[in-house]
Amino acid sequence: MGLGIGLVLGALPALRPSVERVAPPLDLHAVDWGDATLPGSVCRSPAPIRLRGGEALAVPSSFDGPSANYPQDVHVDVSTVVYGDLTGDGRDEAALPLICNNHDSTAAGTTVVTALLLDGSSGEAALLGALSSSQPRLGEIPNAITVSRLLPGRVLGDESFYGPEDANCCPSGRASTIWPWTGGALGAPQATITRRR
Repeated sequence: MGLGIGLVLGALPALRPSVERVAPPLDLHAVDWGDATLPGSVCRSPAPIRLRGGEALAVPSSFDGPSANYPQDVHVDVSTVVYGDLTGDGRDEAALPLICNNHDSTAAGTTVVTALLLDGSSGEAALLGALSSSQPRLGEIPNAITVSRLLPGRVLGDESFYGPEDANCCPSGRASTIWPWTGGALGAPQATITRRR
């Protein structure tokens, strides 16, 4: 009897109290965004995008340019990163301006203009979402988006958008826009047009 119990007990793994290891939150203010690694999805790339000095050149992409799957040049403007507590957790998130455009192309080759919303609560910079324009313009140069503030539950910013006669250089429309953040996701942008195109 004792031998049988001993064999059964000896076959059981040693039980230890489980300790959940949680990384401390990442201070996004301390991140060197110019040398960050971004998810490839932000410019339709199959692999993460490694920035050097705020850019990555000739990134593989499924965007078309002069030919199909034309590579992209990716740029972030580290001087205009905006911080604020978007999620309401008491820690700042970041809005990182990003542009993708066809490699060696002119302004007309711009494919993505956005601000990436990033959160550091898990201990690393995690992508919450990317801002979209309230005035979509499919198949042409994206509208410009500038974030001014991140507040609990909303992103505040401005847009410059194109009219039918605008040249590539000069979108004539202007809007003040709010991007709501509810239930852990971005809602549709809500724009107040301040200048018609």
